[in-house]
Amino acid sequence: MKFRKSFWISLLGVLMFALSGAANVSAATKFADVASYQPDDVVYFKNLATDQVAGVVVKLTEGGGYINPKANKQIASAKAAGMKVSLYHFARYNGAASARSEANQFAQAAKNAGLGTDTVMVADVEDNGLKTPYADTVTFQKQLASWGYHNQVTYSMASWFWAKKLPLNYPIWVANYSANMPQVDNAAAWQYTSNYAGKSVDMSYDFTGIFTQKNSSVTQAPTAKTVTIQYKPNYGIALWQGLGTSKYATGRYLKTGTSWRVLGEAVINQQRWYNLGGDQWIQATYTSKPYGQYGLIQPKTVTTKTSGQLVNGLVQQKVIKTLASGTRWQVTGVAAWAGAVWYNLGGNQWISSKAVL
Repeated sequence: MKFRKSFWISLLGVLMFALSGAANVSAATKFADVASYQPDDVVYFKNLATDQVAGVVVKLTEGGGYINPKANKQIASAKAAGMKVSLYHFARYNGAASARSEANQFAQAAKNAGLGTDTVMVADVEDNGLKTPYADTVTFQKQLASWGYHNQVTYSMASWFWAKKLPLNYPIWVANYSANMPQVDNAAAWQYTSNYAGKSVDMSYDFTGIFTQKNSSVTQAPTAKTVTIQYKPNYGIALWQGLGTSKYATGRYLKTGTSWRVLGEAVINQQRWYNLGGDQWIQATYTSKPYGQYGLIQPKTVTTKTSGQLVNGLVQQKVIKTLASGTRWQVTGVAAWAGAVWYNLGGNQWISSKAVL
């Protein structure tokens, strides 16, 4: 999708982004979006995947009749490159009837392309010719949901969200090139450049895993559990990658007064942390809810009641070994993650609460 900004503003945004250190955010959180302007061959998408771009959003339809002629091949090539594929529709609707018609076209084209109802479907709402974007987007999304497509996202530039031109009933994807953060509360994803690595392709950060984690779906609207940064005026707090001794500063800072969606929580060495998507964490003590939201209690020790798998990390879990039944272990942390409670047994090693007494 083409976010309409001048060349110099875009260039300034890229420079500010690089200087801010935001490029140190985990590469696994990046995803591209493509249209007929971009290639459709497997080599192109494999090159993106080599850059550790984990997902792609393919333009499928626009307005009331256009279908991207490259879409089917772009979808197939992206899948062959191992990327998660999502779709977007460029909105031209004016009025409820055209909103429903465009939703029908989008849904039918997705089905014709062989993509199931678990696909993330994006409403790209940015055209200045839209007269009633808020109401029409609500109608469009309801009609799309009637086809079974419930994994929806709303995309636009930051200024439209500031002006409250769009609904927040689904997660939002914000385009803002001239800043070192989305500057919109609860952004699920942030499109930060239209010319990633000189390849004339848009690139975004995925804060929630919606666009990059293949087992992730849109299960929460932006009004889910949130925290607001409370630190010194005009300053921000560090965003960290990882937990415990393995964590490192990303170089990004979240400004005082901004609000963020919380996807998980952890207590490590008596410090409480909030997960903001992927393996990105902030200290809870500098937020509006310093004492947590999940009621976590850390026991001193746990005893395995069955042979339990010990995994390395919470976000991308990899089994390290299996602990024998009836063995006792010291606990150094606890986390609420992916609907379960996990205990840290030192370093970045975790065991599910379901496997212990």
